[in-house]
Amino acid sequence: MARVEELPAAGGERRWTLHLPPLEARLVTNLPDQLARLLANPGENRRVVDRLFPASYADPREEAEHRRLLGESLLDARRETLAAVRGQLAGAARDKQGLHLPLGEATADTWLRFLNDVRLVIATDLDVKQNLSDLQLPPGHPDAPRYTLLVYLGGLESVLLDAVTGQPGL
Repeated sequence: MARVEELPAAGGERRWTLHLPPLEARLVTNLPDQLARLLANPGENRRVVDRLFPASYADPREEAEHRRLLGESLLDARRETLAAVRGQLAGAARDKQGLHLPLGEATADTWLRFLNDVRLVIATDLDVKQNLSDLQLPPGHPDAPRYTLLVYLGGLESVLLDAVTGQPGL
């Protein structure tokens, strides 16, 4: 199971190491590719993109103008987050215990935003409208792996958030 270890502060900044066992490391390492496909071709899944970038204006004309002016910069911000996550994964130490990802305050925030985005994409794609703990999937359901991934990512996000806030169970 993923765990976060707090390290001694360096220069006043809090630091952690996110430890992911081998199976979880492989799973997390593949996540950026899923989000990258969506950001490269946002028109292919409008519903998911609209969930990542909810409307700012109720008036359709104002929203269209807002998207025209800021749409590409919103995508660019997500692409920068994605590039940062990929860079962190590439630079992380790996051994037989898995992946060991060093995090500072800014990189922990980047990871929390990335995990949230991936969860939003999966949940929207699955059309999740209820609490996952209330969901009953029959054995062998074709979407079961993605539901399981969604639950896992929620747990990973929680572990990281607990470490960063210093308040387990927040």
